[in-house]
Amino acid sequence: MGTITKNAHKNGTVTFQVKCRRKGFPTQSKTFRERKDAERWERATERAFDLGELPTASKAPANGLYTLADVLRRYRDEVSPDHRGGALEQLKINVWLRQEFAKTPLDKLTTTVTAAWRDARLKEVKPGTVSREMNLLFGAINKARAEWGCPIPECKVARPKSPPHRDRVLTDEEQTVLLSAARMSVNEHLAPAIEFALATAMRAGEIIKLDWWDIDWKKSTCRVREAKNGTPRDVPLSTRALAVLNSLSRGKGRIFSGLTSDTLKHLFARLVKRCELDNFHFHDLRHTAITRYARAGLNPLKLAVISGHKDIRMLARYTHLKAEELVGEMG
Repeated sequence: MGTITKNAHKNGTVTFQVKCRRKGFPTQSKTFRERKDAERWERATERAFDLGELPTASKAPANGLYTLADVLRRYRDEVSPDHRGGALEQLKINVWLRQEFAKTPLDKLTTTVTAAWRDARLKEVKPGTVSREMNLLFGAINKARAEWGCPIPECKVARPKSPPHRDRVLTDEEQTVLLSAARMSVNEHLAPAIEFALATAMRAGEIIKLDWWDIDWKKSTCRVREAKNGTPRDVPLSTRALAVLNSLSRGKGRIFSGLTSDTLKHLFARLVKRCELDNFHFHDLRHTAITRYARAGLNPLKLAVISGHKDIRMLARYTHLKAEELVGEMG
Protein backbone atom coordinates (compact mmCIF):
# COMPACT_ATOMS: atom_id res chain seq x y z
CA MET A 1 0.00 0.00 0.00
CA GLY A 2 1.09 3.54 -0.69
CA THR A 3 1.42 6.30 1.90
CA ILE A 4 -0.37 9.63 1.77
CA THR A 5 1.16 12.59 3.59
CA LYS A 6 -0.77 15.78 4.26
CA ASN A 7 1.33 18.94 3.90
CA ALA A 8 0.27 22.40 5.09
CA HIS A 9 2.01 25.29 3.33
CA LYS A 10 2.77 28.85 4.42
CA ASN A 11 0.26 30.34 2.01
CA GLY A 12 -2.56 28.43 3.68
CA THR A 13 -2.95 25.70 1.07
CA VAL A 14 -2.91 21.99 1.84
CA THR A 15 -1.59 19.26 -0.45
CA PHE A 16 -1.46 15.47 -0.27
CA GLN A 17 1.67 13.66 -1.39
CA VAL A 18 1.38 9.99 -2.38
CA LYS A 19 4.31 7.59 -2.43
CA CYS A 20 3.93 4.05 -3.74
CA ARG A 21 6.81 1.60 -3.29
CA ARG A 22 7.25 -1.91 -4.69
CA LYS A 23 10.40 -4.00 -4.73
CA GLY A 24 11.99 -4.03 -8.18
CA PHE A 25 10.29 -0.80 -9.22
CA PRO A 26 11.19 2.87 -8.74
CA THR A 27 9.22 4.74 -6.11
CA GLN A 28 6.22 6.49 -7.61
CA SER A 29 5.36 9.89 -6.11
CA LYS A 30 2.80 12.55 -6.92
CA THR A 31 1.15 15.48 -5.10
CA PHE A 32 -2.53 16.45 -5.21
CA ARG A 33 -4.70 19.23 -3.85
CA GLU A 34 -7.56 16.89 -2.92
CA ARG A 35 -7.23 13.73 -0.81
CA LYS A 36 -9.77 11.87 -2.94
CA ASP A 37 -7.58 12.42 -6.01
CA ALA A 38 -4.54 11.20 -4.09
CA GLU A 39 -6.38 8.03 -3.05
CA ARG A 40 -7.58 7.42 -6.62
CA TRP A 41 -4.02 7.77 -7.98
CA GLU A 42 -2.69 5.48 -5.25
CA ARG A 43 -5.12 2.72 -6.23
CA ALA A 44 -4.30 3.12 -9.93
CA THR A 45 -0.56 3.01 -9.23
CA GLU A 46 -0.82 -0.11 -7.08
CA ARG A 47 -2.80 -1.78 -9.86
CA ALA A 48 -0.13 -0.75 -12.38
CA PHE A 49 2.48 -2.40 -10.14
CA ASP A 50 0.41 -5.61 -10.08
CA LEU A 51 0.03 -5.67 -13.87
CA GLY A 52 3.70 -4.84 -14.51
CA GLU A 53 2.80 -1.69 -16.41
CA LEU A 54 5.48 0.45 -14.76
CA PRO A 55 9.18 0.43 -15.72
CA THR A 56 11.48 -1.60 -13.52
CA ALA A 57 14.22 -0.07 -11.41
CA SER A 58 16.84 -0.82 -14.05
CA LYS A 59 14.96 1.33 -16.57
CA ALA A 60 14.19 4.39 -14.46
CA PRO A 61 15.73 6.64 -11.80
CA ALA A 62 14.97 5.68 -8.21
CA ASN A 63 12.99 8.84 -7.57
CA GLY A 64 10.57 8.31 -10.44
CA LEU A 65 11.45 11.63 -12.12
CA TYR A 66 12.21 11.18 -15.82
CA THR A 67 11.69 14.52 -17.56
CA LEU A 68 11.83 18.23 -16.84
CA ALA A 69 8.03 18.14 -16.59
CA ASP A 70 8.25 15.69 -13.68
CA VAL A 71 10.63 18.02 -11.87
CA LEU A 72 8.48 21.08 -12.55
CA ARG A 73 5.33 19.37 -11.27
CA ARG A 74 7.01 18.34 -8.03
CA TYR A 75 8.50 21.82 -7.58
CA ARG A 76 5.10 23.41 -8.26
CA ASP A 77 3.34 21.21 -5.72
CA GLU A 78 5.94 20.96 -2.96
CA VAL A 79 8.16 24.04 -3.11
CA SER A 80 6.27 26.95 -4.71
CA PRO A 81 3.46 26.99 -2.10
CA ASP A 82 6.01 28.09 0.53
CA HIS A 83 7.31 31.01 -1.56
CA ARG A 84 6.07 34.58 -1.58
CA GLY A 85 4.59 34.87 -5.04
CA GLY A 86 4.26 31.10 -5.17
CA ALA A 87 0.91 31.35 -6.92
CA LEU A 88 2.57 33.14 -9.85
CA GLU A 89 5.29 30.48 -9.94
CA GLN A 90 2.63 27.78 -10.18
CA LEU A 91 0.87 29.59 -13.03
CA LYS A 92 4.13 29.94 -14.95
CA ILE A 93 5.01 26.27 -14.43
CA ASN A 94 1.55 25.23 -15.65
CA VAL A 95 2.24 27.13 -18.88
CA TRP A 96 5.62 25.42 -19.28
CA LEU A 97 4.10 21.99 -18.76
CA ARG A 98 2.12 22.44 -21.98
CA GLN A 99 5.26 23.17 -23.98
CA GLU A 100 7.60 20.79 -25.80
CA PHE A 101 10.59 21.98 -23.75
CA ALA A 102 9.14 20.38 -20.61
CA LYS A 103 9.28 16.93 -22.23
CA THR A 104 13.09 17.00 -22.28
CA PRO A 105 14.58 13.93 -20.50
CA LEU A 106 16.64 14.97 -17.49
CA ASP A 107 19.86 13.46 -18.83
CA LYS A 108 19.41 15.53 -22.02
CA LEU A 109 18.89 18.83 -20.19
CA THR A 110 22.23 20.30 -21.28
CA THR A 111 23.56 23.82 -21.60
CA THR A 112 22.75 23.76 -25.32
CA VAL A 113 19.11 22.87 -24.69
CA THR A 114 18.52 25.45 -21.96
CA ALA A 115 20.36 28.16 -23.91
CA ALA A 116 18.13 27.47 -26.92
CA TRP A 117 15.05 27.85 -24.68
CA ARG A 118 16.42 31.16 -23.35
CA ASP A 119 17.07 32.51 -26.85
CA ALA A 120 13.59 31.54 -28.00
CA ARG A 121 12.03 33.35 -25.03
CA LEU A 122 14.10 36.48 -25.75
CA LYS A 123 12.31 36.72 -29.10
CA GLU A 124 8.97 36.82 -27.26
CA VAL A 125 9.47 38.82 -24.05
CA LYS A 126 11.85 41.36 -22.51
CA PRO A 127 15.25 40.35 -21.07
CA GLY A 128 14.10 41.13 -17.52
CA THR A 129 11.21 38.69 -17.87
CA VAL A 130 13.50 35.99 -19.24
CA SER A 131 15.93 36.51 -16.38
CA ARG A 132 13.13 36.03 -13.81
CA GLU A 133 11.91 32.93 -15.62
CA MET A 134 15.44 31.53 -15.58
CA ASN A 135 15.57 32.05 -11.81
CA LEU A 136 12.47 29.88 -11.45
CA LEU A 137 13.61 27.25 -13.95
CA PHE A 138 17.07 26.84 -12.45
CA GLY A 139 15.63 26.95 -8.95
CA ALA A 140 13.66 23.81 -9.82
CA ILE A 141 16.59 22.18 -11.63
CA ASN A 142 19.05 22.83 -8.81
CA LYS A 143 16.57 21.53 -6.23
CA ALA A 144 16.10 18.35 -8.24
CA ARG A 145 19.82 17.84 -8.73
CA ALA A 146 20.89 18.60 -5.14
CA GLU A 147 18.04 17.10 -3.10
CA TRP A 148 15.98 14.79 -5.29
CA GLY A 149 18.86 12.81 -6.77
CA CYS A 150 18.05 13.65 -10.37
CA PRO A 151 20.76 12.94 -12.98
CA ILE A 152 20.79 16.43 -14.51
CA PRO A 153 24.01 17.61 -16.19
CA GLU A 154 25.63 20.77 -14.81
CA CYS A 155 24.75 23.60 -17.14
CA LYS A 156 25.73 27.23 -16.85
CA VAL A 157 23.63 29.51 -19.02
CA ALA A 158 24.26 33.27 -18.97
CA ARG A 159 21.40 35.53 -17.96
CA PRO A 160 20.29 38.13 -20.53
CA LYS A 161 21.83 41.54 -20.10
CA SER A 162 19.48 43.66 -18.02
CA PRO A 163 18.29 47.01 -19.37
CA PRO A 164 19.45 50.22 -17.63
CA HIS A 165 17.81 50.89 -14.28
CA ARG A 166 14.91 53.33 -14.35
CA ASP A 167 15.65 56.86 -13.20
CA ARG A 168 12.26 58.49 -13.76
CA VAL A 169 11.43 61.01 -11.04
CA LEU A 170 8.23 63.04 -10.85
CA THR A 171 8.64 66.81 -11.14
CA ASP A 172 6.64 69.19 -8.95
CA GLU A 173 4.61 70.32 -11.95
CA GLU A 174 3.85 66.73 -12.96
CA GLN A 175 2.83 65.91 -9.40
CA THR A 176 0.32 68.75 -9.36
CA VAL A 177 -1.23 67.55 -12.61
CA LEU A 178 -1.24 63.90 -11.51
CA LEU A 179 -2.88 64.50 -8.12
CA SER A 180 -5.45 66.93 -9.55
CA ALA A 181 -6.57 64.29 -12.04
CA ALA A 182 -6.45 61.51 -9.44
CA ARG A 183 -8.80 63.42 -7.12
CA MET A 184 -11.37 63.38 -9.92
CA SER A 185 -11.23 59.57 -10.16
CA VAL A 186 -14.31 57.50 -9.35
CA ASN A 187 -12.09 55.55 -6.95
CA GLU A 188 -11.74 57.63 -3.77
CA HIS A 189 -8.56 55.79 -2.71
CA LEU A 190 -6.48 56.47 -5.83
CA ALA A 191 -5.28 59.98 -4.94
CA PRO A 192 -4.58 59.14 -1.25
CA ALA A 193 -2.59 56.06 -2.31
CA ILE A 194 -0.43 58.19 -4.62
CA GLU A 195 0.14 60.81 -1.91
CA PHE A 196 0.97 58.10 0.62
CA ALA A 197 3.50 56.54 -1.77
CA LEU A 198 5.20 59.91 -2.26
CA ALA A 199 5.34 60.44 1.50
CA THR A 200 6.55 56.95 2.53
CA ALA A 201 8.39 55.47 -0.50
CA MET A 202 6.38 52.28 0.06
CA ARG A 203 5.73 49.82 -2.74
CA ALA A 204 2.27 49.47 -4.27
CA GLY A 205 1.75 46.00 -2.79
CA GLU A 206 2.77 47.20 0.68
CA ILE A 207 0.34 50.12 0.54
CA ILE A 208 -2.56 47.99 -0.66
CA LYS A 209 -2.07 45.41 2.13
CA LEU A 210 -1.70 47.99 4.91
CA ASP A 211 -4.28 47.60 7.69
CA TRP A 212 -5.45 50.18 10.22
CA TRP A 213 -4.01 48.09 13.05
CA ASP A 214 -0.58 48.37 11.38
CA ILE A 215 -0.48 52.08 12.30
CA ASP A 216 1.25 53.08 15.52
CA TRP A 217 -0.14 56.55 16.10
CA LYS A 218 2.05 57.22 19.16
CA LYS A 219 5.30 56.42 17.35
CA SER A 220 4.11 57.73 13.95
CA THR A 221 5.12 54.52 12.19
CA CYS A 222 3.40 51.80 10.19
CA ARG A 223 4.25 48.12 10.12
CA VAL A 224 4.92 46.47 6.76
CA ARG A 225 4.29 42.80 7.51
CA GLU A 226 5.04 41.38 4.07
CA ALA A 227 8.04 43.21 2.63
CA LYS A 228 9.65 42.20 -0.66
CA ASN A 229 12.76 40.85 1.09
CA GLY A 230 10.63 38.77 3.45
CA THR A 231 11.54 40.77 6.57
CA PRO A 232 8.83 42.90 8.24
CA ARG A 233 9.82 46.51 8.84
CA ASP A 234 8.55 49.73 10.41
CA VAL A 235 8.19 52.78 8.16
CA PRO A 236 8.36 56.30 9.66
CA LEU A 237 5.31 58.41 8.86
CA SER A 238 5.90 62.04 8.01
CA THR A 239 3.32 64.74 8.67
CA ARG A 240 2.25 64.39 5.04
CA ALA A 241 1.73 60.64 5.44
CA LEU A 242 -0.24 61.15 8.65
CA ALA A 243 -2.36 63.80 6.94
CA VAL A 244 -3.28 61.28 4.23
CA LEU A 245 -4.34 58.72 6.84
CA ASN A 246 -6.34 61.30 8.79
CA SER A 247 -8.21 62.23 5.61
CA LEU A 248 -9.59 58.70 5.32
CA SER A 249 -12.42 57.11 7.23
CA ARG A 250 -11.00 54.84 9.91
CA GLY A 251 -12.34 51.35 10.25
CA LYS A 252 -11.22 47.76 10.49
CA GLY A 253 -9.22 45.97 7.83
CA ARG A 254 -7.35 47.48 4.91
CA ILE A 255 -6.77 51.22 4.82
CA PHE A 256 -7.00 51.47 1.02
CA SER A 257 -9.82 48.93 0.78
CA GLY A 258 -11.01 50.32 -2.53
CA LEU A 259 -7.86 49.17 -4.29
CA THR A 260 -6.45 45.82 -5.36
CA SER A 261 -3.23 45.24 -7.24
CA ASP A 262 -5.06 44.94 -10.56
CA THR A 263 -7.34 47.91 -9.84
CA LEU A 264 -4.44 50.17 -8.94
CA LYS A 265 -2.46 49.03 -11.97
CA HIS A 266 -5.25 49.79 -14.42
CA LEU A 267 -6.40 53.03 -12.76
CA PHE A 268 -2.88 54.41 -12.60
CA ALA A 269 -2.10 53.48 -16.21
CA ARG A 270 -5.21 55.31 -17.40
CA LEU A 271 -4.42 58.26 -15.12
CA VAL A 272 -0.88 58.63 -16.51
CA LYS A 273 -2.19 58.45 -20.06
CA ARG A 274 -4.85 61.07 -19.31
CA CYS A 275 -2.23 63.37 -17.79
CA GLU A 276 0.13 62.77 -20.74
CA LEU A 277 3.02 61.84 -18.45
CA ASP A 278 5.81 60.24 -20.40
CA ASN A 279 6.99 56.78 -19.31
CA PHE A 280 5.81 56.93 -15.69
CA HIS A 281 4.92 53.92 -13.51
CA PHE A 282 3.51 53.71 -9.99
CA HIS A 283 6.84 52.30 -8.77
CA ASP A 284 8.49 55.52 -9.94
CA LEU A 285 6.72 57.22 -7.03
CA ARG A 286 9.06 55.21 -4.79
CA HIS A 287 12.06 56.48 -6.78
CA THR A 288 10.70 60.01 -6.45
CA ALA A 289 10.19 59.80 -2.69
CA ILE A 290 13.65 58.38 -1.97
CA THR A 291 15.32 60.94 -4.23
CA ARG A 292 13.50 63.81 -2.52
CA TYR A 293 14.50 62.59 0.94
CA ALA A 294 18.11 62.33 -0.28
CA ARG A 295 17.93 65.91 -1.54
CA ALA A 296 16.65 66.93 1.90
CA GLY A 297 19.92 65.69 3.38
CA LEU A 298 19.08 62.23 4.75
CA ASN A 299 22.12 59.96 4.70
CA PRO A 300 22.01 56.45 3.15
CA LEU A 301 21.46 54.72 6.51
CA LYS A 302 18.41 56.86 7.24
CA LEU A 303 17.13 56.40 3.70
CA ALA A 304 17.47 52.63 4.11
CA VAL A 305 15.21 52.75 7.18
CA ILE A 306 12.54 54.44 5.08
CA SER A 307 12.94 52.29 1.96
CA GLY A 308 13.65 48.96 3.65
CA HIS A 309 16.76 48.24 1.57
CA LYS A 310 19.25 45.93 3.28
CA ASP A 311 21.91 46.61 0.67
CA ILE A 312 23.03 50.22 0.26
CA ARG A 313 24.07 49.39 -3.32
CA MET A 314 20.45 48.60 -4.15
CA LEU A 315 19.38 51.87 -2.54
CA ALA A 316 21.66 53.73 -4.96
CA ARG A 317 19.40 52.63 -7.82
CA TYR A 318 16.56 54.64 -6.30
CA THR A 319 18.49 57.81 -5.43
CA HIS A 320 18.64 59.92 -8.57
CA LEU A 321 20.57 63.02 -7.58
CA LYS A 322 21.92 65.29 -10.31
CA ALA A 323 25.45 66.71 -10.39
CA GLU A 324 24.22 70.31 -10.25
CA GLU A 325 22.37 69.57 -7.01
CA LEU A 326 25.66 68.85 -5.24
CA VAL A 327 27.62 71.92 -6.36
CA GLY A 328 26.52 74.05 -3.40
CA GLU A 329 27.65 71.43 -0.90
CA MET A 330 31.16 71.12 -2.36
CA GLY A 331 32.35 74.58 -1.43
